[in-house]
Amino acid sequence: MLFFNRKLLFLAVSVSAAQGALAFAQPRPDFSGTWKQDNARSAAGAGSTLQYSNRIDHKDGAITVTTISRGGHRKDSNVTRTYTTNGKPIMYKASDGDDLTTTVNWEGKALVFENIEKRPKETITIRETWVLSEDGKTLTKRRHSSGPQGQNDQTYVLEKQN
Repeated sequence: MLFFNRKLLFLAVSVSAAQGALAFAQPRPDFSGTWKQDNARSAAGAGSTLQYSNRIDHKDGAITVTTISRGGHRKDSNVTRTYTTNGKPIMYKASDGDDLTTTVNWEGKALVFENIEKRPKETITIRETWVLSEDGKTLTKRRHSSGPQGQNDQTYVLEKQN
């Protein structure tokens, strides 16, 4: 009888562990697509002339992001960067010569970008969290930056175009 109870206990523990692993291994969202910023719902604010969008290719543990900016007070630009989503740091130079290091990790269904920008006399850190809506049509980016100028929080809302 004791042998039977141990088998039953082992089976119950095994099933519980498997269920827990399945719950933990929920599918992660795919951010692929073309996304256009909704200025009225973003940090840019209603009435902004900035046209900001992302083309994102997300597959096999890598994400390639092309950022397209037009109008506003900045020069028009297209910048493409590829990151891994496994926490491996990616180092590169910004167009102004600053050294940038970005690490991308999953936190549940959110994709988190940790950026460190080293300028000649200061360092700025930015944590950007990407969350996809349940219907997959809205990408919300929340940014928290800190540096010599203090701390700042911004939210950007992008709508899927394709």
